[in-house]
Amino acid sequence: MDLAGKTCLVTGGASGIGEATSRLFAWLGAEVLVVDIDSKNGARLQRSVSGGEVKFKKVDLTRTEALDFTRWADANYDKLDVLVNNASRPIRSSVLDTRLDVWRKMLELNLASPFILSKFAAQKIIKNGVKGKIRNVSSIQAVRPLESSFLYATTKGGLVSLTRSIAVDLGLYGILVVSVLIGGPVYVARRGSRGRLKEVDRRAATLLGRMGRKEEVAKLMAFLALDENTFITGSETVIDGGRLVSRLPDPMEVSSKAPSDLFGQF
Repeated sequence: MDLAGKTCLVTGGASGIGEATSRLFAWLGAEVLVVDIDSKNGARLQRSVSGGEVKFKKVDLTRTEALDFTRWADANYDKLDVLVNNASRPIRSSVLDTRLDVWRKMLELNLASPFILSKFAAQKIIKNGVKGKIRNVSSIQAVRPLESSFLYATTKGGLVSLTRSIAVDLGLYGILVVSVLIGGPVYVARRGSRGRLKEVDRRAATLLGRMGRKEEVAKLMAFLALDENTFITGSETVIDGGRLVSRLPDPMEVSSKAPSDLFGQF
């Protein structure tokens, strides 16, 4: 795999799945622009990558800063090849206890920002005449919601529809647009938690008998970003270890409505 010469934009790229994706893109030779609200992790990532180049930009995508960011990016980057709309937040709440202000923030983060950034990326890609890629990170909750996940499941479902519609509009330009539905859950294990992973794996609700790893998702993202990927668009790619078809009960960490810090996407 080779992403040399590519410019990639990854939102939510300072930690978890986004960080793993940013690191792998850079290792494959890409210039990666990471957008995240976490300036501490963003600075650490920028210092520690190997291979290509990573630059970090602090942006709060829940406060309609996406438009200001696109103006900055347009002035500072001549081209863009790949966009990964990964920034999100797995909030647990029932429709009965969801506040309107929180609803609006989730719409900004999970739908408005991907729309704004996808439009920007498409314009940049078309202007430069490249066969670009847009990847929107959704969740298996788009098709199989958990209890008390009203906001997350609703916006992730909307993101799937947004992706399909964008793919229809941009197919004429050769731009490939797909949703990646993640499930499992996926580990974003922190330091000192390695011993707990074996225990969580034993309770996994996947066909593989374990949870996913963020590096596995990153590898899928890398494949979807390659020039060799030439005919996948308007569809949903699922990476969940068979969770959707396993028929197994949800793990305790998920059914208790208090996901562990080990999990990044569920």
